[in-house]
Amino acid sequence: MRSVSHERLEKEIGDLVEGFLADLARVLPKHEEPEYSVKEMERRMEGVVSVLSVLSQRWSLGIIFLLYMKALKFNELRDLLPGISSRTLTDKLRMLEGSGFLTRNVTSSSPVRVGYSLTTRGREIALSCLPLIYELRKQK
Repeated sequence: MRSVSHERLEKEIGDLVEGFLADLARVLPKHEEPEYSVKEMERRMEGVVSVLSVLSQRWSLGIIFLLYMKALKFNELRDLLPGISSRTLTDKLRMLEGSGFLTRNVTSSSPVRVGYSLTTRGREIALSCLPLIYELRKQK
């Protein structure tokens, strides 16, 4: 059973997201989309499919959203993702880095520390997915 404070917090988050989206709609310039050739649409769809194949893998969105909040070290990420193994986390971080969503930052100290942060592309993806995640949470 959910506590009242949890439901209130979920409503507040929902209100914040809705307000953000309304503000965004007011700020973004209104323009007509140019017509694209079939080849151009195929090229664009390949990019969409590529991004969705990365995001649809287990743990990907969780990692992206944690890193959206702040840069984290490997162990911090592992602790914030209950149930993920070190090997799986390593694989997912490599995949996300290879896709251009995050960067790996190595601090040459003793011991060597490895941190992760989102790239601009990763931050854009996180923001783009926020409305989708909000809608999915509403349906539960």
